[in-house]
Amino acid sequence: MLVTLAHSFVLQARLSISLAATAGYTNVIAMLVCGVAASHVTGHASTLGIATMGGQWVSILFLAALLLAFVAGAFVSGLATEIGRHRGWPSIYVLPAVIEIVLLITFAAGVELHDPTSRESGIGLWWMAMTASLAMGLQNATITRISNGVVRTTHLTGVLTDLGHESAQLALFKRWLGAPMAKGESAHTTVSSQRLFLLASIFAAFIAGATLAALAFHEFPRWSMVPPIALLLWIIAQDLFKPICEIEETILGGINSSTSTDAHDGVSTTLPAGVAVFRAIARGGEDVGETRLPDLAAWLARLPRESRIVILDLGGVGSVGPMAASTLDAMFERARRDGRRVIILGLEAHERDTINALSRGTLLDAENTAEDMRAALAALTRMAA
Repeated sequence: MLVTLAHSFVLQARLSISLAATAGYTNVIAMLVCGVAASHVTGHASTLGIATMGGQWVSILFLAALLLAFVAGAFVSGLATEIGRHRGWPSIYVLPAVIEIVLLITFAAGVELHDPTSRESGIGLWWMAMTASLAMGLQNATITRISNGVVRTTHLTGVLTDLGHESAQLALFKRWLGAPMAKGESAHTTVSSQRLFLLASIFAAFIAGATLAALAFHEFPRWSMVPPIALLLWIIAQDLFKPICEIEETILGGINSSTSTDAHDGVSTTLPAGVAVFRAIARGGEDVGETRLPDLAAWLARLPRESRIVILDLGGVGSVGPMAASTLDAMFERARRDGRRVIILGLEAHERDTINALSRGTLLDAENTAEDMRAALAALTRMAA
């Protein structure tokens, strides 16, 4: 996955909603079994203050342990992510997800042994509550990294705050004043109805997960942790079999007016000023099958302003999958807003036809696609003439 925003908006939304449901589910099971919410960090900190004032040392140690467990989970997430990145794994977020599954299985083992007619106590309470808190800290840090700080799934305070604040911004700027948001805002701060829908969906998914957890614990308490574990396994399978590609600048990028050699056919070509050339690379090699495109709109927004024409070669990633249409559409929209032009290389005719069909229009045409680098540079030469 990319170092920057790896997932496209749609992929982020799916992942965020799934993990929010998992968090809501795990929180409720922890409350029913242990009497504490696994990810309620603010509440734990407040209660810790009360316990400190009253000199309740057992409660102080217990709450401090929960807070440290949450922080430790975030630390483990960062450590596991960096291990995957340095080793070049096809998906650097699989290891944190696997660790979370192991933690939830450990918690599930305690739930299976727990007497559902009473609350857990003693050493069982400590290790079960800390395990659940560790898992939630790890999950929250992982989705925060994937979304570049935009999304958090284990608590709703920030979600509702963003929902209220950004609803006001959307109403003020786009409905009352009819003005766009301030120029230069980053991709994750620009208000849109799409992002508001994501925030509302995270809130709804958390509550849905909590409701299902209460129902599951009532009907089959000893096996009530099976659904969130199964959901995480499904997420891992999706990430392993359809990894997200990386974007890297080629040897042509960063050369403004010098003579270079076309890497595709050995033809000497001159790269015009303001042109940047990139290529997509499938993590794990080209034999991984279908790959997914990253958030190209966010990637494009991070390019230097002087890169007015961007050539992106997708020929090295195999099949880009059905999500490519929405990802490319968002990138082209971002390019129009920024006054850039993007030219896509490496797509087969049937892939272009599929993307156009999924976009319900002519998303890809002769203006923004080319067969190879020679054709793209020839088109730019004609434009400059």
